[in-house]
Amino acid sequence: MRPPRIAVIGAGVAGAACAAGLLLAGVDVTVFDKSRGVGGRLATRRAEWTDVDGTLRTAEFDHGCPHFTVSRPRFQAVIDRAEARGVVARWRQRVSARFPAGGWRHGVVPTSNMPAFCRHLLSGVPLRLGQAVTSLQRAADGWRLLLSDGRAEGPFDQVMLAIPAPQATTLLAGHENDWAASLASAPMTPCWTLMAVTDEPDWPWDMAEIERGALAVVVRNDRKPARQAPPGLAHWVAHATPTWSCAHLEDEPAQVTELLRAALEKLLPGTESLRWHHSGVHRWRYARLTQPAPEGIDCWWNAGLGLGVCGDAFGDGSVEAAWCSGDELADAIAAVLDVAPDHDPAFDPSPALADPVH
Repeated sequence: MRPPRIAVIGAGVAGAACAAGLLLAGVDVTVFDKSRGVGGRLATRRAEWTDVDGTLRTAEFDHGCPHFTVSRPRFQAVIDRAEARGVVARWRQRVSARFPAGGWRHGVVPTSNMPAFCRHLLSGVPLRLGQAVTSLQRAADGWRLLLSDGRAEGPFDQVMLAIPAPQATTLLAGHENDWAASLASAPMTPCWTLMAVTDEPDWPWDMAEIERGALAVVVRNDRKPARQAPPGLAHWVAHATPTWSCAHLEDEPAQVTELLRAALEKLLPGTESLRWHHSGVHRWRYARLTQPAPEGIDCWWNAGLGLGVCGDAFGDGSVEAAWCSGDELADAIAAVLDVAPDHDPAFDPSPALADPVH
């Protein structure tokens, strides 16, 4: 008897956790994602520019989630294994005391680039990257995924959605209308993110959590583990507040860059002589769900339909909550299939190459 064939749509943290659990349970699982790489919010971008002196320079910016924390035992076991393989490292951050959240903080950061953690989870899982799923069709022989290029993939016995709520709502329509309505009633807020290189100012902090005006969080990206900037330079990632991002959602990137640069200049000392070497922005249209599912619900799973949902619709929006949501969905599927994912802490998947930075 062949193993069940399952499609996971979304290669972020939740989708990677779900697919990893299903693979360990012996399921034939394939992951689809519209992006060229895995990771979702665990994202890194490479920038290239010609500096004022004519030198061609490059820099990498972790322009999504800057780091994550761990509190749950099962996720801790996964992080411990990843740390043992050098996939992640601990980051002791000095958070600016100018704001209420100041002090020392501890987090976890993937070492080569942010998507490397999801690539680690997805080791051995077939990936279909650059494949945008536009709709789902259910027939007697299972589910088919209709792609943006007109092709269809399938049949699959079951389909799991691990994508932002607005995208999941579209795919759920006509199959699980109650789920679709629930997701549609809680829109996601956007986030504009500035990525910049400046002369190094007198700034002793690794991060500042501001949460007022234009800026929500400012990070010295080059002070994270396994990151560095050339001497005398500083690499910045600055996330705008939800309110500011909503107000400027459809502004031109050049205008947003100018406004966020001005906001960062007000924060940094010595800005009258600060030289900007590079700057650009990224718009996260779906950054955070405004109203997650009630506490205690980690995923949705309809065994009769063979349809499930995990991700940021559940929990507190953290990386850990996303992983737990995907892991919980894999457990629910395994229970119905009468198989059990291997959660033995001794399990150590082979390391995978880091995603190319883009």
